[in-house]
Amino acid sequence: MIKKKDHITPPKFAQKVLKCCLKNELLEEIEGDLEEKYQVVFDKHGAKRAKRNYWLQVAHYMRPFAVKKTRLKLPKTTAMHRHYLKISWRNLLRDKVFSTIKIGGFAIGIAACILISLYINHELSYDKHYEEGERIFRIANSYQSEEYSDLWANLHGPFKPVLEEYIPEIESVSRVVLWRWGNVGENHIRLPDSPNNIYESGFFYADPELLEILEIPMVYGSQKEALDMPNSIVISKSKAAKYFPNQNPVGEQIVLNDDTENAYTIGGVMEDFLTTSHLQGDFIMTLKGRKTGPGTSGWCCTNYNFYIKVVPNADKAALEQKLVDIRDTYVINELKEAGQTGTDDIQKHQTFYLQPVDKIYLNRENVADNMKHGTHDLIWIFGGVALTILLLAALNFINLSTAKSVKRAKEVGLRKVVGSHRSGLIVQHLTESSFYSILSVAIGACIAWAFLPTFNHVAAQSISIPWTSYWFIPTLFAAALLIGFLSGVYPAFYLSKFNPIQVLKGNVTKGVRASFFRNSMVVFQFTVTVVLIISALVSQKQFQHFMTRSLGFEKEQVINVLGLNGLNENERQVMKEEMLRIPTIEYATLGDYIPVEGGRRTNFGFDLLKDKGLNQGFEAARWAIDEDYLATMSMDLIEGRNFNKEMADENSIIINESMAQGFNLEDPIDVQVVDMFDGNYRIIGVVKDFYFESLTGTVRPLAMVLGDGREILSLKVDASNVEQTLSSIQNVWDTFKPNQPLRYSFMDQKFEQMYEGLTQAKTLLVIFSILSVTIACLGLFALSAYSVEQRIKEVSVRKVLGATAERIFKLLATDFIKLILIAIIIAIPVGYYLMDMLLGDMANRIDLSWSIFGFAALLAFTIALITVSFESIKAATINPATRLRSE
Repeated sequence: MIKKKDHITPPKFAQKVLKCCLKNELLEEIEGDLEEKYQVVFDKHGAKRAKRNYWLQVAHYMRPFAVKKTRLKLPKTTAMHRHYLKISWRNLLRDKVFSTIKIGGFAIGIAACILISLYINHELSYDKHYEEGERIFRIANSYQSEEYSDLWANLHGPFKPVLEEYIPEIESVSRVVLWRWGNVGENHIRLPDSPNNIYESGFFYADPELLEILEIPMVYGSQKEALDMPNSIVISKSKAAKYFPNQNPVGEQIVLNDDTENAYTIGGVMEDFLTTSHLQGDFIMTLKGRKTGPGTSGWCCTNYNFYIKVVPNADKAALEQKLVDIRDTYVINELKEAGQTGTDDIQKHQTFYLQPVDKIYLNRENVADNMKHGTHDLIWIFGGVALTILLLAALNFINLSTAKSVKRAKEVGLRKVVGSHRSGLIVQHLTESSFYSILSVAIGACIAWAFLPTFNHVAAQSISIPWTSYWFIPTLFAAALLIGFLSGVYPAFYLSKFNPIQVLKGNVTKGVRASFFRNSMVVFQFTVTVVLIISALVSQKQFQHFMTRSLGFEKEQVINVLGLNGLNENERQVMKEEMLRIPTIEYATLGDYIPVEGGRRTNFGFDLLKDKGLNQGFEAARWAIDEDYLATMSMDLIEGRNFNKEMADENSIIINESMAQGFNLEDPIDVQVVDMFDGNYRIIGVVKDFYFESLTGTVRPLAMVLGDGREILSLKVDASNVEQTLSSIQNVWDTFKPNQPLRYSFMDQKFEQMYEGLTQAKTLLVIFSILSVTIACLGLFALSAYSVEQRIKEVSVRKVLGATAERIFKLLATDFIKLILIAIIIAIPVGYYLMDMLLGDMANRIDLSWSIFGFAALLAFTIALITVSFESIKAATINPATRLRSE
């Protein structure tokens, strides 16, 4: 019976909630109604349903008309902090302009810091997603001698079976071909039953093991078998959806460049590469069974990047030494038989370096490869800029807080008189600074979210704010508390030290320190600001120097027609002749080796014939060009002659000045040279050095042999009517490839693409410099406004006594102008030192002329003067009667 009664009784805790919260005049009636409803529901549906329904009814009555109007009793500390927050809110509203500047400047600094932090986190997160990343490496060659040192990632193809047979510590190994060879890079793709070609990029070769080594997840097919058959290919999920929507494409075929005899069979579909993977692509072609080009069995070429996965707990240093031992034991003889010169030098100076996979993207070791890399120095620079902007914003907060000390002085004095301890005052001001900091961080996060699309566009990134990540909001909150504490600790101790007797007598300055610390912070802020302005100006001038420097060839008025690899050799020659019939086309050349981004690159070892076998020679770029290449590119032939097909120039070679200097040849014409494949050439000409790689380096040696390209037709055009020229080019193209859209590029635009990273860094640096100037000027404006406010009665008296507006302006502005001049004097040598260190030994660096520093100083001074003048001029022109009326 007791048990049954307990079931019928409504939940006791719910009844207590009713008695605690409901008004007494309503409690008895509502309680009775709810008990009756409970009994009804209990009889029909049971105790569980009745209890749930009772709780819902209790929640229904928790409304303003029914709830008691009682004040919640808080613990003493909680009530105290709530009081401090109220005071903080009232102070914020009391002086809206001052608070807006303080919080707004802080928010801008935090927004910039958030964006830069997200950028840095994105750059540092490359290749961190591998579950067994500590076991994945890329093999690189390391050459170290007294005269020369280098690291590069390319090895010989037949090295793979040697590693698999003789080094058990290597669990699996895969070669990857990323250089422009075979079908690597860009192709035109179509399905066998479709006549229309579609341009695609992101093709590279790899062994089947790569899918397992890099833990590439598969949508269709398996990692072990997807690339196991000759002429198989793995495509990305996005490309599978494009060409085979809503179906499994494994087993289907695709045709590259109309080569139907060598169609590729899809062996699998992989997930798209993460944006934080150093290796990018949509099409992986197998190296298995390939008989020509990449994947051959000879020791001639070093076109292969080697990725390995080692056994757990493998000793990296021991493995690197074992690679050297295996090379000396098994490989060196193969190289000698293949005609490799300088094998003794290889054994003496060349070793191997295992580069961890998560170090490839930033590539601090500068391993030469054919990949896009981040810049480690840029991360440090942007990290320093972020901390600098945040520091400027925090100094603004401190400066403005201490500047308001006169208005807060009586408050502090009264609190001390009525018994407040210094510790309580410190807690109050730290609570206030933390409140402002949390508010600033919240606003800053919103600003960062609003400007993130613009930031992504400028930085060419795809960064997103990780709102849902478990760490993001707590990190922001912790950062807000930390920043609030650090920025508020000095004002808290500073204000709490006021002498109450002196303060209440009105002698505030006797109860506080002098303004030396505040002035020092103003000087520091503008010193940093001027240094950032100098950095932005130097980067802009260096960039302009790159864009306008003479390159040794004419990049303007050259159009590159792309995608000729679907034509045979005869068709390409006929197309070239047809293009030359267009009146506005002056020259045409078939050549894949163009001196800008997108051109093919090949490196060979060369030596003088008379010195063959005596040393290792040196490496030079090797290009195949036709007889019209130099004229089309407007390159200067300074010695000898050009190629001529009628003169049997198949064994002739044209070199650049750097290669002649490398051979120490004063008269290079008719000198015999030999390449690493025992090809003998006679030098027939020397071309003036031209830049075909980054302007930050020197011109490398270059050898040009006679040959035709299979992908690019470059046209030198008259710029008077480009639209008509393009229309004529389209008409010629359509006669040869009506099933394939015309693709072309302007060489000057391709040249600019080579410096996209520099452009992005320069733009971001300019933006952050503007932000730092804005933050510094906000603080300066607020300080000058407050200074004017404190001296307004003095100004009014001086005006009554006959002071001119000019004299009043000098009186108010002189102190701030002195601080700015001190900052400029400090900033110029600091900026010079930093910029000289940053540019270092870079080739084609600009001279750091004093005009840059003078302009930066003048710009900073002008901005600061305008900022200070606004309030000073306003005070100098007011009617003194309005201020002295109450005196």
